[in-house]
Amino acid sequence: MRLLNNILNPTPKLNTNSFTGQKFIARLNHILLYISILTITVSGILKKLFNGEKLNLFFKEITLKDNFDLSEQFYDIHVLANYVLIGLIALHISAVIIHKIFFRENILKRIL
Repeated sequence: MRLLNNILNPTPKLNTNSFTGQKFIARLNHILLYISILTITVSGILKKLFNGEKLNLFFKEITLKDNFDLSEQFYDIHVLANYVLIGLIALHISAVIIHKIFFRENILKRIL
């Protein structure tokens, strides 16, 4: 839903007062945030299904044949993607603080 909202309602233009790679880093961080959230979701679903559990999705029950090796691999991917997401969120918050303190920009007003 959030990705669809971003496509339909583009974000306001970013001030170019900062260094040249700022737009690239900001967009890369946002793309990686979406990829990690999608990876967490898909790997969690596949881990559950390959572990022999049932998944109720829109009033439909989905089951797959047990494969505990694949389940463990998807669990590892799931955990790693969570750590990546935590790191990306920390980077995102750090960027807001740096912009507020060092660049004297209030970029939080862009999200309103």
